[in-house]
Amino acid sequence: MDVRVDANADLTTWNLESGLTIYEVRDLHENAMNALPKTRRLVINGESIEEIDTAGLQWILAIQRWTKEQDIDLLLELGDGAVMQLLDLFHAHGLLGLPAILVASKRDAKGAPDADE
Repeated sequence: MDVRVDANADLTTWNLESGLTIYEVRDLHENAMNALPKTRRLVINGESIEEIDTAGLQWILAIQRWTKEQDIDLLLELGDGAVMQLLDLFHAHGLLGLPAILVASKRDAKGAPDADE
């Protein structure tokens, strides 16, 4: 996980790498806890994630809950990849709140394929 802090913008960015599965979540969580944001905004960039399972989804939900408790604004940059597919599969967009919905709306605006095609 790559961590960037922009103190001027009061923003911390976590760039997640290729996997968010049960095999990677423990190490990722330890790294994340060592890089807790000292800013009021956290961006989690998961656009390069190629593989995710329910452990990864649980981790995202736990971070979302933690940021709410800490009064930190969370933005998930999920793109069109594996994370969005898992959220679609479990209809979990509502669990993540408005930022995830906004990212999903951006994807739909790009012209997601119609299921009837």
